[in-house]
Amino acid sequence: MITFVEWTRLEPWRVARARTDRGETVIVKWMGPRADGRHAEAWRLCTEVAALRFLAEDLRVDLAPRVLAADISAGRVILQDLAPRVALDGLLRGDGIAAHAVRLEAFARARGELGALTAGQAGLYYRRRANLGQVDPETDRLGQVARLREEGLSQAEALGVTISGAVEREFARAMSELADPGPFLVLSNGDPETNNVLVRPDGPADARLIDFEFAGFTHALHDAVCLHVPGPAWMWVSMPAQPGGSAPPPPLRRTMPCHS
Repeated sequence: MITFVEWTRLEPWRVARARTDRGETVIVKWMGPRADGRHAEAWRLCTEVAALRFLAEDLRVDLAPRVLAADISAGRVILQDLAPRVALDGLLRGDGIAAHAVRLEAFARARGELGALTAGQAGLYYRRRANLGQVDPETDRLGQVARLREEGLSQAEALGVTISGAVEREFARAMSELADPGPFLVLSNGDPETNNVLVRPDGPADARLIDFEFAGFTHALHDAVCLHVPGPAWMWVSMPAQPGGSAPPPPLRRTMPCHS
């Protein structure tokens, strides 16, 4: 039994930091429909609980918060509080890359470790995930990419651009590669961006990955691409290798979403 004596909502998400009657702080996440109907699917909670327990209990991997308690039917989960770590994207926006180059490297390393440590373990994860409800590994592997491809084609059509010939063939090759990752089939949290990695603002970064609602086994490139292209925060971070690390990192770049 976990009893809360204090509760602070972490807007705009359905997340709160709570203090227990033992003086500990925990993170509480819950499911439920928003006014626009988004973020209501129960499977997201099932996926997060399965993924976090898979990492902590099956693989003994300390890269994400531990699940302290979960009530799937009520749509609630209580997680380990990773404070004083904070989200990396906020640090980058506030201080720029130069101040947090080491933390960016820790972010990339954590994503690489997640892939390396989960490669070959898809069967173990999906057995755990299936205990919480129906799941389709094929959809995890390619579903999101296929959806984004269709959206891109629709947007191109709206702009009067026809996708054909070499471009269409390249699309097909890319989809074929992603559909059959071979040894590169690894666990991703499904949203590999700097807003979903927590680091210590001072001292060693000690990075942890969060937000596993869209977790699933997919091609390792799914996580690697976040280091090179804009994500949901419309922020692109580029750090080309420098001999000896003597040259300063480039400034933070921001891009804005395009609307047709």
